[in-house]
Amino acid sequence: MQTLVEWPRVLSLLQASWQAAVLIVLVLAVQWTLGRRLSPHWRYALWLLVLVRLAVPLTVPSSLSLFNWFQVPQGAAPLSVVSARPEHLAADPLWPSTVVAEPASSPAASATPALHRSLSWWLRIWAFGALTLSSCLGLSCYRIFRKVTPRRPLIDAPVMNVLEDCKERMGVHTPVTLVETAQIGCPALFGFIRPRLLLPAGLTRSFSPEELRFIFLHELSHLKRHDIFVAWLMTAVQIVHWFNPLVWLAFYRMRVDRELACDALALSYAREDDHLPYGRTIIKLLEGYRRSAWAPGLAGTLENKHQLKERIGMIATFNQIHRRPALAVALMVGLGLITLTDARSGGSSAAPATAAPPPPNILSTFPAVGATGIDPAVAQIEVTFDQDMEGGMSWTGGGPEFPAAPEDQKAQWRTPRTCVLPVKLEAAHYYRVGINSTSYRNFRSAAGVSAIPSAIYFTTQGASDELNDQMHEPRVVTTSPPIGATDVYPALTEITVTFDQDMGGGMSWTGGGPEFPAAPEDQKAQWRSPRTCVLPVKLEAAHYYRVGINSTSYQNFANAHGVAALPSAIFFTTLGASDDLKAKVRLPKIVNLSPANGAQDVDAGLTQVQVTFDVPMGGGFSWTGGGPTFPNGPQGKRPYWSEDHLTCVLPVALAPGTTYNIGLNSPWHKNFQSAAGVPLEPVNYTFTTTK
Repeated sequence: MQTLVEWPRVLSLLQASWQAAVLIVLVLAVQWTLGRRLSPHWRYALWLLVLVRLAVPLTVPSSLSLFNWFQVPQGAAPLSVVSARPEHLAADPLWPSTVVAEPASSPAASATPALHRSLSWWLRIWAFGALTLSSCLGLSCYRIFRKVTPRRPLIDAPVMNVLEDCKERMGVHTPVTLVETAQIGCPALFGFIRPRLLLPAGLTRSFSPEELRFIFLHELSHLKRHDIFVAWLMTAVQIVHWFNPLVWLAFYRMRVDRELACDALALSYAREDDHLPYGRTIIKLLEGYRRSAWAPGLAGTLENKHQLKERIGMIATFNQIHRRPALAVALMVGLGLITLTDARSGGSSAAPATAAPPPPNILSTFPAVGATGIDPAVAQIEVTFDQDMEGGMSWTGGGPEFPAAPEDQKAQWRTPRTCVLPVKLEAAHYYRVGINSTSYRNFRSAAGVSAIPSAIYFTTQGASDELNDQMHEPRVVTTSPPIGATDVYPALTEITVTFDQDMGGGMSWTGGGPEFPAAPEDQKAQWRSPRTCVLPVKLEAAHYYRVGINSTSYQNFANAHGVAALPSAIFFTTLGASDDLKAKVRLPKIVNLSPANGAQDVDAGLTQVQVTFDVPMGGGFSWTGGGPTFPNGPQGKRPYWSEDHLTCVLPVALAPGTTYNIGLNSPWHKNFQSAAGVPLEPVNYTFTTTK
């Protein structure tokens, strides 16, 4: 169970649960305030808002959202919100693809070992509770199903006539089977696809046709309102959110209000003076019958004896209930607008901490990103994603850098994951084709999540050296303070970075939390020259700082042709920092590789490769590579860390007489980081197995 992958989903679950808890309190407050001025139908409808919030993990940000008042600070935000090139688009030929990687883009986003363990235990407890609850409920339904299905339908003509009269009066056209059984405590509707109306043994002889009519009207109300289907949905949601006591309270109250709503619907189809006989029928049931065992697929007349006083009170005053549909609709819309929406992130906020499901990543492109000397006869550009896509597309760009399209040929999906763009290329040319953009995001997964904007850029045969140079990512020449500096003066007022080529004018200073320096008031980051960018800061003494230059999600540090700089970071300590803080800026070093780097006689039966570092690491890893020179992994096994987080183990299945090349980090994959977030410099690791 890889917690780095599951952490966003856990946050999404917890967010939905606590926001639903706020909504539950609001619904209870509204019901208590309005009392009987709110009809039973609308009292029940308010709980549907809670069900929707719990069942739908994704919400739309809105300025009207109540949760704008409950935002949890996410730490310092990047100074520029940008599009990102997926990290799978590494242009370095040494690492054509990343086979195994876990996201750890910054210390603020990385989970510590302690967090890994606590999250793992939380997930186990949650899974145990969900499995236990679902097993108990499933067993309960199975028992009822096993006892009821063998029973023959009741074919008492007078009783059947009463039922059919009630169905006709209520406009119910679904076939309903009457079943008399001693296994049920009170009249109840069972199932919604092939519903059965269950009656306790002897009930049809103990109740008059008029009383049976009231019972049937009540149970058919459950069918007409689709209560069994909603009950199953409630159960599924309750299993997921079993740890939230307010969810249990909400669904208990929802079932109570469901019975009140069914009583009200049944009375609306009865005669005007039937509300008192109807109430006496309910009391007669209470005196002679018991409540049936609760199950999701069962809706009985006596769901809760403790609420009988509330039901009888509603029935007795049914014709006096003040119906205010306009008020009820306004309440539903108002509560929906403020609680079914989410807080808006500010314009300078970092990307949300929760994103589930994940966006689709690009596995490969043709031509490869940054390729040179491409044959002009190539007739199509391809992109392949790591998950099935929705079917839309956004090939973006324009001008002479965007290739012309052949006549009568259109872009299309070759497979659910591979999209093809027909093109007419020219020799000696530079091309750039965008995959999504900030305005066009039709490359979406089947789950509706857009791919992060990126681009394929290349040159064709005959291109000049100047055009080919455009393929190179901008590289950092100098920084101030220098990377890894200690004893930096706190009086320093700016951090600078200088690149090896003219830049496009955007910027992505990334990071968050106390390790990202505060900004002086009314001062903004700016370009001092086409190659040097300045970030105004307010530093403190005895402090460790880390400032990112681009990241996997923010890549506005790009040259004039849109090629982004490789993600990196400036990290340093200020004057007065302790030795422990100074140790944070140390680059992690490999102290042992097993088998050794360059080994020529490795046993092909070896089942794991190990790397040991000189400092505790952060928990992510980037074993990079691809093709036949990257070892296969045994099915179901993933890399893991030792408890001290000094050694990372890669399970492998080796072949005899094979030379393997494995990257530890790469220019675009730097998840081998120290606990302080300092990445390992990329290492090329090779060994050969014996024949």
